Amino acid sequence: MFDDCISGRGKEGDVGGLSEKLRNAPINHIEIAKACRGRHQWNTDEKGWEVKYGPYRDHWIVLLLTVNQRIFAMPMPKVAPDKIKSQFEQEEDYQRDMTMRFN
Repeated sequence: MFDDCISGRGKEGDVGGLSEKLRNAPINHIEIAKACRGRHQWNTDEKGWEVKYGPYRDHWIVLLLTVNQRIFAMPMPKVAPDKIKSQFEQEEDYQRDMTMRFN
């Protein structure tokens, strides 16, 4: 899992390769997000796009969920009305809309 997650760092034998200390440094949040994220891929058999995930994606998700159960929860948008209307104003707007439609 670790080797798959750090695969984008480079190898020791590469030109300008990493030292062993940098290669085995702790994983950062960007690398974990990359391991969980899917990539679009063209399927030549079905002639369409599909999403392909890494081999350890499910394991990373389970590990992240043990840290915080709400880590993948979508934030709820805050709804603030521009103007608070009374029922009387809403009824006037409705009647105005209805008369405009039929005229």
